Amino acid sequence: MSMSIQLLHCSDIHLGKNFNIPSAERRFRRGEDLERSFASAVDHALKNRPDLFLLTGDVFDRISPPNNERVFLTQMARQLKDASIPLFIIGGNHDIPKTEPGPRVRHLAIDILETAGLATVFSASDRFQERILKVDGKDVCVVGKSYQAQFEAGNPLAQGKPELVGDYNILMLHASLKGLGVTPTEEIMASQNPFKPEDIPKGTNLLALGHFHNSFVRRYRGCTIVNPGSMERMSWAEMNEDKVFAWIELEPSEASVEFVKLETRPMGAMTITLSPDAMSEGSVMDFVVKRLVDAADEERMVKLFLHGRVTLEQYNQLKVGQILEASRDSFFHLIIDRSDLEVEGYGRIFTERIANPTEAYSKRLRTLIARAESEEERRRLEEILELGNKYLEEKI
Repeated sequence: MSMSIQLLHCSDIHLGKNFNIPSAERRFRRGEDLERSFASAVDHALKNRPDLFLLTGDVFDRISPPNNERVFLTQMARQLKDASIPLFIIGGNHDIPKTEPGPRVRHLAIDILETAGLATVFSASDRFQERILKVDGKDVCVVGKSYQAQFEAGNPLAQGKPELVGDYNILMLHASLKGLGVTPTEEIMASQNPFKPEDIPKGTNLLALGHFHNSFVRRYRGCTIVNPGSMERMSWAEMNEDKVFAWIELEPSEASVEFVKLETRPMGAMTITLSPDAMSEGSVMDFVVKRLVDAADEERMVKLFLHGRVTLEQYNQLKVGQILEASRDSFFHLIIDRSDLEVEGYGRIFTERIANPTEAYSKRLRTLIARAESEEERRRLEEILELGNKYLEEKI
């Protein structure tokens, strides 16, 4: 009778993420949402006792996370340690500095868990690290490699193959699978640490991935590939995605994967269609605010799309700041998209304001990096990205 091993696999917690929400109190609560999702996965592990707990990168949202998030992660890791559940972690692109610190040894925020004896952390980006442990008399070989931040366009499996010597071989990567019908929610991610299915080392039973925020399972030549996605909705592009962690039963020849749904903050879109006739008895402001108040849900994050057509006079009455203030208590967070709204005689005239300069800057530079035609150009752009982000973080 063949044995199986059980694993809980989660990724992309992004602890300490600074969400672009005006209310400080709600920004704090949004941070608590991230903690709650990860705590749910830990609670599931404590109740069901997997043989391994895998965390595949972007543990924190920044290289130097707030102390309270470090403490929270340590508390979660200690609960797993006390329950004798081995925790394995790799670093993601948000955990790894973009430039090497020179001859000094690099230290990551996640390394404290290794130092404290609470987890095995594979923090190296230039080589594979491994650990072999016994589960019911079988050798389970866990191999991992953190994100290659200094060579983002490079294939993490191109140089140096891991030694897979276990009865079960598990490979952990924070990278982009290209092929098998996999696409990320946000296109820019596909260019970061890309690899192809044929690059997966022979003998790999499970490839535990992080990076893409959408979840998927694929199988390729005896290897099960699992990406659980982010544990909360990190952007409006993810508003329609369920957020999950993976429970995996790994057997010698196959693996079964169950995605366990997390209770995350509701997020969705709302559309209000405007026309001169529809608002003939009141102002466009009153019309929009009434619709918002009627749809109130104080725990929900909403992206409002204003569609249709208005007169120039009505358009000039449409004050976004006043709408947001009037409906402040109707939703947890509200943003307004007017890009499809037409003004009679002018057509579409509105271009969305960039709400977060740091995110807009990073997105633009990463697009340029992905399109770089030479290694020299790519490295120069990465240096510009790193320096610009540091400057913006200091000024905002």
